[in-house]
Amino acid sequence: MEYYQEVSIKNVTFDKVVSSFNNIKIVKFLTQLQPIQIIEWDGIEDGKVAHFKLWFFGWKNFIVIHSDYSLDENELSFVDNGQVLPLELKSWRHKHSVINKNGYVKIIDHLQFNHNSSIIGYLLYPLLVSPIFLRKLLYRLYFR
Repeated sequence: MEYYQEVSIKNVTFDKVVSSFNNIKIVKFLTQLQPIQIIEWDGIEDGKVAHFKLWFFGWKNFIVIHSDYSLDENELSFVDNGQVLPLELKSWRHKHSVINKNGYVKIIDHLQFNHNSSIIGYLLYPLLVSPIFLRKLLYRLYFR
């Protein structure tokens, strides 16, 4: 299963967005109204760990390892690779990209996940995608 979204943010510098993605404050902001606990968050560089607990009829561990970290003057990107996944997910890959455009910054979320059962995967899709979808608004609020 797959989900892709782009959010354009005006009146913010690329450096500010990159700095924010390297700080746990944005993670806390993006998850604050959701049934998510931040257990550990080491950063976004290769090998760094993010450990969350999600509430879905009990607290479920969700641990990702970051990889493919890349930063230059116009783009930041990194990938969350699922290590310990909730809800019997088979795989999880979430690529984050921040692109410096002329006069604005584009933030891209590209999510790919699989479940052993395609039926359950379709049922879980709204639950797993909604926190990413909410970022369309949350990124704009955070960077205003």
